[in-house]
Amino acid sequence: MVNAGISVSNAVSFMENEACEPQNLGFIRKDAYDHMSRLKKHTKVENGDATALIQYFINKANKDNYFYWNVQLDDDDRVMNFFFRDYRCEVDYEYFGDVLSIDTTYRTNKYNLILCAPFVGINHHMQNVLFGLAFMSDETQNSFECLFATFLDSMNGRQPQTIFSDQCQAMMNAIETIFPLSHHHLCQWHINQNAPSHFGSLNGDSAFKGLWYKCMNHCDSEDEFESTWKYMIETYDLDDHKWLNDKYKLKKRWSTAFMNGRFSAGLLATSRSEVTDMVLKKAGNKMSSLYEFVLNYAKIQNNWREREKTEDTRCRHGNPAQILKNHPLLINASNVYTMYIYHLFEVELVNSLN
Repeated sequence: MVNAGISVSNAVSFMENEACEPQNLGFIRKDAYDHMSRLKKHTKVENGDATALIQYFINKANKDNYFYWNVQLDDDDRVMNFFFRDYRCEVDYEYFGDVLSIDTTYRTNKYNLILCAPFVGINHHMQNVLFGLAFMSDETQNSFECLFATFLDSMNGRQPQTIFSDQCQAMMNAIETIFPLSHHHLCQWHINQNAPSHFGSLNGDSAFKGLWYKCMNHCDSEDEFESTWKYMIETYDLDDHKWLNDKYKLKKRWSTAFMNGRFSAGLLATSRSEVTDMVLKKAGNKMSSLYEFVLNYAKIQNNWREREKTEDTRCRHGNPAQILKNHPLLINASNVYTMYIYHLFEVELVNSLN
């Protein structure tokens, strides 16, 4: 709960309530504070692990002149944050770096560090592709700015068109500073997960929910969004609703009405990063060292690249089945697009004829 941003005091209060009485909990507040203090002592990387990790980076860089890595030390010269990517990541970013998804919710290894990459994109088969990986010891704006500046430096300064992230204020501020040319879009999934706790009795009102979802995804213009939002607020007397007022101020970051003309590869959420997180859980657990995690991560990344290679081969040596035979536009599309993208196009074409 503390990792999710809840204070120790509030976390204990919740647990006391769940246990019905404080005496049923099995520990007192001081125990909770002492426990969190002990955990914080393990958030710095042990010297032996750091040495092994840095030596691994040095060896990789000696074999691959394009391998990029950067380590940030604290005042005691101990490793706090690091970022790395190989040459293939740079090539992938050159092709697929228009859309970048960043998620910081996954924590792993015994230091309880935040896995602040995967830096995730989407390739020509709509598969996840990794542009780099970073570990961070905190979620301050300064740490995010250092990380994003490092990432940008590793990619020759090229900024993505669109960045997806969760609503972490420190990250939002850092993205605005380091990626001024990118459109920052907030994860709709996170917003919708959080919304019911603020809607109260409106959760059971299907008409209200319809207006809310229309504002999110189904307004074709900014004017339509404004009129729909105004109607929703006035109909349900929500002028003083703090959460909705806060979301309105950020409307350009979550409503699709403000994304016209901006390439987003069809994304509305950081789900690509979260799916990657689930895969990366196989790379390490709470007892794993960072060095072990990085080795396992490399194996997972190689498996992903093999899947892309397999799909490339399938597209080179086969043609997709066409729902409309001898249709000149579909024949041309089948020669231009990968099979997955072709099927997306075919659905659009068929729907346009309905």
